[in-house]
Amino acid sequence: MSNPQRQALRPHTRRSPYAERTIAEGCLEWGVYNHTYMPFVYDNDPQAEYDALLNGVTLWDVGAERQAEFRGPDALKFADYLAPRDLLSLPVGGCKYTPLCDQNGKILSEIIVLRPFEDVVWFSHSDADISLWAYGLALAGKFDVQVTEADVAPFQVQGPKATEVLDPLVDADLSSLKRFNCVVTKLAGVDVVISNTGWSKGSGYEVYPIGTERAVEAWDAVREAGRKHDMLVTGPNIFRAVEQGILDSQHCTNSDMDLLEAGLGGFLNLDKNDFIGRKALLEVRKVGPARKTIGMVSDTSAWPPFEEFWPVMDATTGQKVGVVRWAVWSFGLQRNIAVAVVDSAAAENSEFIIKSPTTEHKASLHKIPFV
Repeated sequence: MSNPQRQALRPHTRRSPYAERTIAEGCLEWGVYNHTYMPFVYDNDPQAEYDALLNGVTLWDVGAERQAEFRGPDALKFADYLAPRDLLSLPVGGCKYTPLCDQNGKILSEIIVLRPFEDVVWFSHSDADISLWAYGLALAGKFDVQVTEADVAPFQVQGPKATEVLDPLVDADLSSLKRFNCVVTKLAGVDVVISNTGWSKGSGYEVYPIGTERAVEAWDAVREAGRKHDMLVTGPNIFRAVEQGILDSQHCTNSDMDLLEAGLGGFLNLDKNDFIGRKALLEVRKVGPARKTIGMVSDTSAWPPFEEFWPVMDATTGQKVGVVRWAVWSFGLQRNIAVAVVDSAAAENSEFIIKSPTTEHKASLHKIPFV
């Protein structure tokens, strides 16, 4: 560590149970996510973090990833009403990815749905007030369900050595836990739910201590077990996530983007029972989305810090056709990559100009995921 100046934290914003641990590990920058500080940047070499995720093991504080909990006889029925995917068939111990949208089909959040118990469903959600939204809909719909924000602050153990780190600590057999499944178990004596999921398409787990009172015990046990595997404590690896097309709803924040414009049509079950936003999305499917999400690569010059959305211009006409909403360096491709939302008529173009604050970048169309 080089001991640079870290960001000052304010007392008015929530912190996860692991906040002091992340400060000790060299966290430098946090974002506010679900009204909670989320560690993003540590005093590590970004290439080393990327390599550890692909070849070793990493530990992430994602306690800002909150759980909207639905408990009661109608828990699964209510969850299915909120989501554009079929959740009625989700078994106990099952997990599923789904986006959420409002009544106009506009994206609200991307979540992992967990059903850890028969009468309990968790929406583990990105940065949106999903518990408040769901609470109002439960009252209006007269569902027999209790909606709360669960006292659960998860952390992630990601990378191909994740199972080696966790196996000695966990009562359950993680080798038999399939992707998008979860199990209620103990980790170093702490009651937890562990899911085979994460903000990465590689090997890894999310650990949900049941209650924050003993959450740090679970974190400490994993941290100590990981030392012999050269575990790195990092933030969510945005470089790898964008490479894999895992964009989070931050990609869509304030975009007025519907689920089809966001490129999520393949995840939707629009012909299932009624759900929030179904009528609007059926209309979008009928006429086609006004915009599309596309990938781009550029070799003109290095991206400057991505602090605002950048205009995308048609390379032939010079007309603005969209905006870049993610821009990172790809360690896998060794080039600049970006994700943009552009007018549907321009989505098949092969060449674009991206106007960053420092210069104009020639960019070419590229598939998502990038690697």
